[in-house]
Amino acid sequence: MPWLEVFSVRNGVRHLLGAGTGLLATPLIAAGLLYYASGLAASAWLAVAVLAATMAVAGVLAGSRISPLASLVPGLALAAAAALAYAPWAAVTGLVPAGYARAYDGLVGTWALPAACVLLAASAFPSRWRAAAAREEPAEEEAPAVPEPPPLPKRIPSRY
Repeated sequence: MPWLEVFSVRNGVRHLLGAGTGLLATPLIAAGLLYYASGLAASAWLAVAVLAATMAVAGVLAGSRISPLASLVPGLALAAAAALAYAPWAAVTGLVPAGYARAYDGLVGTWALPAACVLLAASAFPSRWRAAAAREEPAEEEAPAVPEPPPLPKRIPSRY
């Protein structure tokens, strides 16, 4: 059954480590985006450097060698934050402390939605969810006997 290969032990450990990585990376990505969006940097170069480092972390999470849960967890968190900001029925003012309201507005108004889309799109490929193909050792069995071709003639006549 091909669907069972998703639940192998090695693949389960890979996804568990990926979920832990995603949980650790979520506040790092949010802090980097907040730092850039809030304008607290001493210089514009520092803000761009922090944004570049944040995008490098997001790029590593979106890589194909890591479990897709590593990019799914921060992607869902950023998408939820952006969805709450754009939903007219959701009042975020009571959820976010007054001191963080400006920073939250800066986060969801600038990079939260594009970063969420990139991270969620990286998790969507089915090949990232599958386990690596197990390498099978070739069996040591005798090759089937191939009949030997007839011998070539000693002299090949020419027409010229």
